[in-house]
Amino acid sequence: MDYNSAISQRIALLRFLMIFGIVLLHAPPYVPIAEVGNHPFDLIKAFFQLAVFRTTVPVLTCISGYLLFRSMLDREPLKLAKKKFFTIVIPFLVFNLGLLAGVVALHYGLGLTLGEDKIPKSQADWLNAAFGLTDSPINYPLNFLRDLVALMIAAPVLGWFLRNSPWIGLAIVGLIYQFNLDSAFLLRNVMLPIFYVGGLAAVRNWNLRSFDRYALPCFAIFVGLCVYVIAFRVANTNIFRMVAPLLMWPAAALLLPTTFGRWLTQMSKYSFFVFLAHAPVLLVTSLLYKPFANHIPYPLYWVLTPALTTAVLVLVYKLAMRTLPDHFRFVIGATPTPDTTGPLTGEMRPAGGDNAGSLEDAEELATRSALGR
Repeated sequence: MDYNSAISQRIALLRFLMIFGIVLLHAPPYVPIAEVGNHPFDLIKAFFQLAVFRTTVPVLTCISGYLLFRSMLDREPLKLAKKKFFTIVIPFLVFNLGLLAGVVALHYGLGLTLGEDKIPKSQADWLNAAFGLTDSPINYPLNFLRDLVALMIAAPVLGWFLRNSPWIGLAIVGLIYQFNLDSAFLLRNVMLPIFYVGGLAAVRNWNLRSFDRYALPCFAIFVGLCVYVIAFRVANTNIFRMVAPLLMWPAAALLLPTTFGRWLTQMSKYSFFVFLAHAPVLLVTSLLYKPFANHIPYPLYWVLTPALTTAVLVLVYKLAMRTLPDHFRFVIGATPTPDTTGPLTGEMRPAGGDNAGSLEDAEELATRSALGR
């Protein structure tokens, strides 16, 4: 397998793994690290929700930065803006405003309230719920897309530093992160340095397979750090999350040649839709579970819900592609635009096999991935 194909397949594998991790991460209820109990199930749940899959945003952000700057779209701001409008902004608006409209209709039309925090109370709350201007949108996982839009706006400036003064740019990005100078521009300021490091890997042409021989130690270190976070109830995991992509990328080399790894790669095409739609489905599952909470153990609900949510959304994807393919492609940002290049301009295909895309194609897939609370 050549270098580009190997990298593309690893990206595809990580996409679906990370998106499933996001679904598991958001399985209700959310328990802060300080309130985690010492029961074995509590610790296992916290291990995955508060440590392992807290790395989903950094991993996908780093990949997005790498692929964006490798494609050099940052040098063509108008083309970049047009492309991301179709592939990020439209899906954000459809799935966020759609959820907001549904919640409002249920509340005012049928008198059903899905949660006290679901109905905005002020003009600022309405703007945030609809567009995520300074706080999380109502479809809360989509705050990642909101921050990706902000990073795309900053991409031409970041690209100039990456190609002309990369280490000065890294220092500036570090200062912005350290003192939170990006303020409300980014809801997660940890994304900026990670996105920039991904860009460094692209512009400096780093060999992304050079650490594969250390895959097992990287995996062991990652697991050890996750155990440390839970054992010592570490609330601020920013440093851990910034280190995570450097550990998880080579560790993924252990999965790629396995049957499970190949299955993850093949499932990659469903990732973005699962991400866009999983929050409302999880909300429905929690509402359905409450009346039966005394009869169905919560651990069983927690284990089954992410798998069932993902399976249902994969089925919906398949049905939508069969019945309304053009409309569905449009709302999930897969509609080709006049300046779109590469074979992944219609249905998003997984990397690998006869329909494998190039790394430039994968930029479209990874940039529209998402994540964590």
